[in-house]
Amino acid sequence: MGWSNNDTKFMRRALSLAQNGEGHVSPNPLVGAVLVKNGRIIGEGYHEGFGSPHAEVNTIRKAGKAAAGSTLYVTLEPCSHFGKGKKTPPCVPLIIKSGIKRVIIAAKDANPKVDGISQLKKAGLAVECGLLSKEAELQNEFFFHFMRTGKPFVAIKLAQSRNGKIGIKGKRNVRISGKQFDSYVQRLRNRYDSILVGINTVISDNPRLTCRMSGGRNPVRIILDETFKLPLNAKVLARAKKETVIIATSGKRNRKKEQMLKSLGVHILVCGRETVSFKSLLQQLPTFGITSVLIEGGAKTVSSALREKAADKIILAISPNKLPENGAIDSPFAAPSARKFFKRTTLRKLGPDAVIEACARC
Repeated sequence: MGWSNNDTKFMRRALSLAQNGEGHVSPNPLVGAVLVKNGRIIGEGYHEGFGSPHAEVNTIRKAGKAAAGSTLYVTLEPCSHFGKGKKTPPCVPLIIKSGIKRVIIAAKDANPKVDGISQLKKAGLAVECGLLSKEAELQNEFFFHFMRTGKPFVAIKLAQSRNGKIGIKGKRNVRISGKQFDSYVQRLRNRYDSILVGINTVISDNPRLTCRMSGGRNPVRIILDETFKLPLNAKVLARAKKETVIIATSGKRNRKKEQMLKSLGVHILVCGRETVSFKSLLQQLPTFGITSVLIEGGAKTVSSALREKAADKIILAISPNKLPENGAIDSPFAAPSARKFFKRTTLRKLGPDAVIEACARC
């Protein structure tokens, strides 16, 4: 397509607006929209929260009658369908009714029920798709992955020292990464639907696993605990009656303690006879509206996810500092052979830490 510099500029603005919905719209995608007439923005908006009006609706409402004859830039194909579980009416009829003449779309919707492009064209609108499509799909990597596979998107987040260590046995809350990466982790907790750790992490660190970012949301907490070693007074259970906490367990679980945990508001998922299967767990999580999982577990949990080929992304912070060798815990990514798990790698600096983000080759 022969898009102009202005087309690109307005679509980048729409992508920027879409990001404002991070942490609020899941399992819906992030969507932003901009209305332009005579080279000037006359309305803009984004999808602000699950169940609330879509980006196109917010944008057209702001423009009012001026929308007639304008061009709509939108980051995802406008929805065109009604259906079970859908909270809002389709956007396509409103776009047509408003008198918009041209629609430029970044990415086609991966939901097979959506047929917005075809319907807009049938109504006589000029429609073009694909402007900044890679950026739009990356922005909604959870949504596209879930629509194409039916499984939640899984990322492993880990921080290791320069000598490949992630902690010290018997010592709680060993600080490895710097403040900048720690702040980024809070943004990740806001972005992902859920956070997953193993029981050893809970016992050793007693974390709350909440999001400490201003205005952020707390993710669903998932704990791998095959025999219910979890203490009933663990901090992670403090809000289990108000915020979802899930224990993924096995057939070896203690049935009496299971009832005690349920009385605290905990959801129990049996994911294997002897050990917890990531495959079984990921199949069950969508019933909770979970389309993304951030693994923050220790070496055992991360190694299990890699072994079961459950990971889609790896986020690894490497500190310039070393940990003492005596009693230190090796990172699953410390050995040179671990490079086999990485593909399409990017490297950036966050404060003192080098941060590798890569698709997982699992």
